[in-house]
Amino acid sequence: MRAMFWAAVVLIGGCVSSQAGQHVGESRGQLFLPDARVAARLDAVLAENNIVSAGFGVLDDGRLVWSHYYGEEAPGLAVTAATRFNVASITKTVTAEVTLRLIAAGHLDLDEPLSAYWIDPDIAADARRDQLTARMVLNHTSGFPNWRFFRPNRRLVFEHVPGSAYGYSGEAFEYLARAIEIKLSEPFPSIVDRVVFEPTGIDSATLVVERNDVAGLVHSVDEQGAFPGFYCRPGGWCREQGSYSAADDLIISVSDYAQFMISVMHHHGYDASMADVRDRVSTDRGRDNAIDCSTSAMCPQIQGYGLGFEVVDFGAYRAVGHGGSDWSEQSLAYFYAPSGDGVIIFLNAPNARTLVAMPDLLTLLDAGSPYLERYRNWRSEAARE
Repeated sequence: MRAMFWAAVVLIGGCVSSQAGQHVGESRGQLFLPDARVAARLDAVLAENNIVSAGFGVLDDGRLVWSHYYGEEAPGLAVTAATRFNVASITKTVTAEVTLRLIAAGHLDLDEPLSAYWIDPDIAADARRDQLTARMVLNHTSGFPNWRFFRPNRRLVFEHVPGSAYGYSGEAFEYLARAIEIKLSEPFPSIVDRVVFEPTGIDSATLVVERNDVAGLVHSVDEQGAFPGFYCRPGGWCREQGSYSAADDLIISVSDYAQFMISVMHHHGYDASMADVRDRVSTDRGRDNAIDCSTSAMCPQIQGYGLGFEVVDFGAYRAVGHGGSDWSEQSLAYFYAPSGDGVIIFLNAPNARTLVAMPDLLTLLDAGSPYLERYRNWRSEAARE
């Protein structure tokens, strides 16, 4: 990371431009340390877009060196470093890390059929069940839809042969977690605590719906400002008490997710060869890739999914991370290798507002982010709807 430095950041009509913060040449993959003026500009974007609460972190050489918080955790209660956010699909990175550590410890194999331990009744008659492996889940080639409840009959099916094509799937991560807990005869959340959270010193995070333990958890609200309840959505649907998800709804603070990112950077629990496989792109996301090389001058050598993490590889450096988005949350966390610099952005507000705010917030923290194009495109698409 370069020394603290900021100049020529201009906000005009809600647009943010950065010149001195631009990452060019050898500085790509490195970040500038934000200062009070950057924090003020972040707050201005958040206020303009009526964001309820937000948390930010910047990492330098594998250390959390700057954080900033905005808004209210609950009515009348300010967001602090202890505030916990729902980070949506970033949850998948924790499940991936658990899987890699279990493989390194000899408790799991990356390429063994998961059907040896778990077969969902919906696909019991489909012989393709025996082809599905942990590797295919982690690189999003499972063949499953994102969620079965989006299908007309709400049943799980293979939409293509496992391993044959990209298809982002939360169902696949739930399937993998079920297979792991059956094989190890231990509830998956307990495995997560034992294998990842406890060794990493993380004590605020949980995958489990526990309505008696919501201290510090942000209140998510709808467009009218109504709070439907913890783990509930507008319209009355609520997740079941005691349930968990391996793909969504991780609750965690900025500082604890930073600790997790640092452990991933240093591949705690497995060796460098496994980390190399993790960060080696094996699945091209096609239209879902972060950067459209047909229109962008910032084209990586390769991009897509490694094992559980999205990777944008420019050769001299790469970005490794994941995002999350749901009705009331928008999250993004990634780090650069080899610099060890990184960014964490957790937003709590109705999704339409977060989509507008995210590109400007990201520009202020990392004007050279490989994920910036994606968020600008999403904002444009939302504006057309």
